[in-house]
Amino acid sequence: MMVVKTMKRHFHQNQYVTTQIGYMTGDIRTNGYNNSTIFFVPPADSFVPKEQEWRVNPYSQKMYTYLINYVTVKQLQGPQGAPTCTVIMNVPAILLSIGGPSAPGNIWHAFTDVLIPLFLASKQFGGEVQLLISSYHQDFIDKHSLIIKDLTRYEIINFDEDREVRCYPQMTVGLLNHRDFGIDPERAFDRFDMYKFRLYIRNTYSLLVDVDIPYKIHDSLPDKKPRLMLIFRSSTRKFLNKEEIEEAITTNGFELVQMDLKNGDDLTKLSKVVDSCDVLMGIHGAGLTNIVFLRTNAVMIQVIPLGGSHMNNAAHGYYDRPAQEMKLRTIDYTITVEESSLLDKYGWDHPAVKDPEAVAARGWQDRQKYYWFEQDVRLNVARFEPVLIEALELLQK
Repeated sequence: MMVVKTMKRHFHQNQYVTTQIGYMTGDIRTNGYNNSTIFFVPPADSFVPKEQEWRVNPYSQKMYTYLINYVTVKQLQGPQGAPTCTVIMNVPAILLSIGGPSAPGNIWHAFTDVLIPLFLASKQFGGEVQLLISSYHQDFIDKHSLIIKDLTRYEIINFDEDREVRCYPQMTVGLLNHRDFGIDPERAFDRFDMYKFRLYIRNTYSLLVDVDIPYKIHDSLPDKKPRLMLIFRSSTRKFLNKEEIEEAITTNGFELVQMDLKNGDDLTKLSKVVDSCDVLMGIHGAGLTNIVFLRTNAVMIQVIPLGGSHMNNAAHGYYDRPAQEMKLRTIDYTITVEESSLLDKYGWDHPAVKDPEAVAARGWQDRQKYYWFEQDVRLNVARFEPVLIEALELLQK
């Protein structure tokens, strides 16, 4: 049986993208090195009137087609002309891509586009599945090796460079993305959700699963303070008054822990530092994905830059909703125009400052240019302090 399904999923502001998933059961053979082709070979006694062919994008986010190597899925008329098996496997295979925006090291895209969809596709096999990876990047495999090696007991295949003809009884081509940094329990294996996924990640990184936040465990100590990890972005959407923010954090009763995103490649080490914290705080961006290492009832503080309802919706969809589904507490701080570097750069009369909604309506290019790439934040510490007080009160409940 050969099935290529087309599914729709919600993406950003009521736009839709297509996710192609190929599900095959039978005689399936690979030819990666020559032409990135998967052959479905029907039995000799079956009647197939003509060959059929599909081009499948094995990356879960179809908006990045220009960055991804396509795979051809070809249903033959019969065994004649099929490549000869050089490796015969008795377990299913999943063919996926780790190219696109997940490849450069963006942890949000790594989880949203690859790790969560891969988990949903493979966990049900209990490790008895082989992964064939297109647009292979060894840095990605190394960085996320604990998760990937937990999902398969078999060699990970660099599909584009693989000279073997591997034969499988079952294969899935491509990954299904339920939603941004999220899981729909109604569609997931064993009704899995983001809370269970966070516990799975903690267990995979050898963190205690059922444990209270650090502050609650040690709150009887006279000098005990809750630990707040502050994420510093080094390029776009960075804090311009770092010292002031640090002083406000410590003055309001927190122990400050700093995280520089440039040092985020060792996830085993980073996970243990995040686990030791009660609060994770940062400007809207990929670093907030590290909430997967927090304990239940920890707090995420998200500073939302200028950008109108589009930025607010992104903040909610990318981080607030997933955090709440993980059973974390969330506090949003939406900056004023005066706290955005765009005011200094363009002045009050520029549309990007005066009317973010109109600029956002022009499309992704303008939204990205002004609000994602050109904007930094100078936090009004006096205005922000109530957020720190609220976080402390949440931790004390």
